[in-house]
Amino acid sequence: MLKNIAGQALAFFLLFQLISWIREIPLLDTDSQVPAFQLSTINGDSINVDALEGKPTILFFWAPWCSVCKVSMPNLQSFYEDNHDKVNVVSIALSYGSKDEVEQIIADKALTFTTALGNDTTAKDFRIQGFPTYYVLDGEGKVHAKSMGYSSELGMAVRTLTL
Repeated sequence: MLKNIAGQALAFFLLFQLISWIREIPLLDTDSQVPAFQLSTINGDSINVDALEGKPTILFFWAPWCSVCKVSMPNLQSFYEDNHDKVNVVSIALSYGSKDEVEQIIADKALTFTTALGNDTTAKDFRIQGFPTYYVLDGEGKVHAKSMGYSSELGMAVRTLTL
């Protein structure tokens, strides 16, 4: 019986990994340069890819209506608090109705990392197919890792560990 349960768990794990890999195929290629962008932040500042160079960066693409995004945000905030001196964290809101809607979620979740307001061009340039989508960039703005869906704080740490 234990052998049967272990076999089913392994099969489930492999199936989950296969589905994750297939979902991530359309995303930007690993080792590719991230597209140039210039976006406004919710604070009224401007951010671009040049401002991120020199430190590894997590780009977190999300939508206000995405429940998985909201569940992931505390993990990202905790990761940021523990690693902000070593890693940039930038969230990019997409598919939102208004800036106020984005600001409300940021306030409700007490997020302190930079949040930018993306648009359809941003989504197209970064090949966003679903939410949340993460890109981990090296210090030169190249894609080191990519992921779609929920990520734990540990998952973020593992993806940035080799940078």
